[in-house]
Amino acid sequence: MIYLTANEISMPILGLGTYKIKSFDLCYNVVENALKYGYRMFDTAQVYKNEEDLGKSFEIILPKLNLKREDIFIITKIATYNHADKCYESIKKSMENLRTKYIDMVLIHWPGVKGFKLDDKRNLEYRIKTYKELERAYTEGLIRSIGISNYNLKHLEELFTYCTIKPVLLQSEFHPLLIQNDLTNFCKKHGMIFQAYSSLGTSDAESTKKLVDNETIKNIAKKHGKTSAQILLKWAVQQNISVIPKSSQVSHLRDNIDIFDFNLDEQDVDLINKLDRNLHLCWNPDTVL
Repeated sequence: MIYLTANEISMPILGLGTYKIKSFDLCYNVVENALKYGYRMFDTAQVYKNEEDLGKSFEIILPKLNLKREDIFIITKIATYNHADKCYESIKKSMENLRTKYIDMVLIHWPGVKGFKLDDKRNLEYRIKTYKELERAYTEGLIRSIGISNYNLKHLEELFTYCTIKPVLLQSEFHPLLIQNDLTNFCKKHGMIFQAYSSLGTSDAESTKKLVDNETIKNIAKKHGKTSAQILLKWAVQQNISVIPKSSQVSHLRDNIDIFDFNLDEQDVDLINKLDRNLHLCWNPDTVL
């Protein structure tokens, strides 16, 4: 496994996304298999409503596999309904749910606030307050690092005018149809890790057709004897971009981490890069003031 480092924080380049992985039995099964296959980073969020099931799973499975809490890296995210004054207590609740004395990284999930219109100036006011609460939690040792998610370039540039503790990571939608060079370049300039979500598209059938079933991707996969998903993940990882593919299927868990025994050549990368359409398959944060 490759590790990325920023601001003295080291984390695996590949982790497991847990969106839509609900119920204790499913969480337990996914976590156990993921750990057995070598996953050491887990991405969740307050809004996913699975922190408690993940926490119970870690508590049972880690000792069972002779692993310790410090052997894994846990990321969670502040929900849009827990901004500002609610942020600090929500972190403590996430710690309780995850059954941990610290969280490796906490992100602001979205630049907007639940209940506010997209063009409401209070979105910025609350972003600032929320980030300050994350800095407080960091200073007190509740969290090991701070990150943001779904921030566009404007949000990032604003952030660097008011933050005291620099964010370690930006998590954003990123795949061959949406190569966000402005964001990846910003991260490189400021020594931040860029982490991609929706690397394989979304669960929507049309999204799958555009990425996993794309003829260019399928041809490159055939050339290397790999799956389309493995090519999409490798394309990101080869750029030192972190990925967090989600799956509850054992075969996919195994395949998604089996991407470190080959490299894409320059022609492969060029062909994939030409697929860029600036196309959001999820949501577009540019609408948030």
